[in-house]
Amino acid sequence: MLEVDQETLAKLLSENDDFRSMYQRHAELNKKVDKAGRGELPLSDQALTEMKKQKLALKDRMTAIIHHHG
Repeated sequence: MLEVDQETLAKLLSENDDFRSMYQRHAELNKKVDKAGRGELPLSDQALTEMKKQKLALKDRMTAIIHHHG
């Protein structure tokens, strides 16, 4: 999901509420996108595309936080 060492990730998850919320939402979206890809979650192409965009936006925001943290 994110390319970051586990110590930094653990620290951000425990100390930064916004980061933790984004991380959890990203994981939730990731599961849904995976299920849709396997045909277990019926979604329109538009809904799937929107989820992927949200996932990418969250990843970008989390990456920015990680870079500012280090």
